[in-house]
Amino acid sequence: MSEEAELRAKIAALSGRINQQRQVGSAPPTPTYPPPAGRGSGYYPTGRGAGWAGQYVPDRYAPYHQPRAYPHKPVHRNRTLVVNSSVGAPASQQSSPATPAVTPSSSQWVSKRDRHMQLINTAVYDQKTQQRQLEIEATEQERQRLRDVKEKAKVIKAFQAHSTGSTPYGAASSASTAAVHDIQINNLRFRVAADGSKLIRMFDDSNTDPGATPKSAKVAGVTFHRSKNGNLYRAGLVKKSLRDNNIKKSSELCSMFTSTGMCANGNRCHYTHDPNKTAICKDFLRTGRCVAGEACNLSHESTPHRVPACTHFLRGNCTNPDCRYAHVAVNPSAPVCRAFGTIGYCEKGADCTERHMFECPDYANTGVCRNKKCRLPHVDTAGNLRKAKLAEAKTEEGNTSDLSSDEESYDGIDYDDVDSDNFSDNEVMGGTEERDHELAQQQDYVGFS
Repeated sequence: MSEEAELRAKIAALSGRINQQRQVGSAPPTPTYPPPAGRGSGYYPTGRGAGWAGQYVPDRYAPYHQPRAYPHKPVHRNRTLVVNSSVGAPASQQSSPATPAVTPSSSQWVSKRDRHMQLINTAVYDQKTQQRQLEIEATEQERQRLRDVKEKAKVIKAFQAHSTGSTPYGAASSASTAAVHDIQINNLRFRVAADGSKLIRMFDDSNTDPGATPKSAKVAGVTFHRSKNGNLYRAGLVKKSLRDNNIKKSSELCSMFTSTGMCANGNRCHYTHDPNKTAICKDFLRTGRCVAGEACNLSHESTPHRVPACTHFLRGNCTNPDCRYAHVAVNPSAPVCRAFGTIGYCEKGADCTERHMFECPDYANTGVCRNKKCRLPHVDTAGNLRKAKLAEAKTEEGNTSDLSSDEESYDGIDYDDVDSDNFSDNEVMGGTEERDHELAQQQDYVGFS
């Protein structure tokens, strides 16, 4: 053998050893466990009658025995998808720059991060979203229907429990097949109608005011809300009417939203919420600056609709060229505008013939304010004091007391009461039987033939 052939053979042998060593080093080490020892460990030593030498036999009395030394594949915790990895690539490919992954456009795919991170096609996503929305609405309607049935059953069961024989609780026996149940709430008599969804107020000669009905009452654990006619409607029926947008919105501005820029009733408020028709910010009017800036709920536009009239201009002696108040020609003896005084905004603006002042209109115009909860400024002037004395003299001559409605023992009819005109017979009688249909024909008034 020549020297060249011998050298090649040595190189081949050395390369084989190197490759073998690399394979041994890259393979994961096989875990080994020492054989358990002791009684009840499940390991029986070698010897006579021991069977196979060193055999491991599971012991029924050793549930926590050592696991068998089976080799396991390593678990990779990092499950991130790596695109265009250069590991293991040839040298020619490693030297070249990596080719960027082809990413679909955002208009074709939607990334959703719910329980899992998903990449969904827009067509499939829209279809599933619409289907899911329909399923949610159907589930909510079914849940509301079951809740209504449960509340009606609770009310009817409460009255049937007090009924004895053919005479219902609180009422005389009726010739009709449908039992008539009466109930007293705050010493006011009501009649159960519409299968427990409505309590009709039975007016008498002593009290005919619908405002005497409490705003809300609980009967057999079911909440009822007052209507403008003095009747009581089940809370579930009122919420359904609100969801169906059956409540008519009034074109009148909401006093709370217009004066403060916010209303706690939200979309349940019966009045209009117009962000362009709010009162002026007092800080901006006084200093020309506001700390809240654009986040301020009130307006920063100085217009005659929301800025009070300049008292110096009304007297003809305003010398401030940068006056922030409205210069409107109005009679100084004109009464104070009620809309501007109460909510800080007047729809008429510069065309209004009354004075725009931040004062109580009742106290400024008559000298007397009978609202004990009034929070508007009550400015004392000589004219107001003369008006107050004149009003007191007229009151003493007439020997009458003009009490405010705020002093009544009950809450008067307000905008937050249920408008019974929005409920149809089909809504109130939903889910009832024919035997109770005559109750739906009862009206909130007494007809005279």
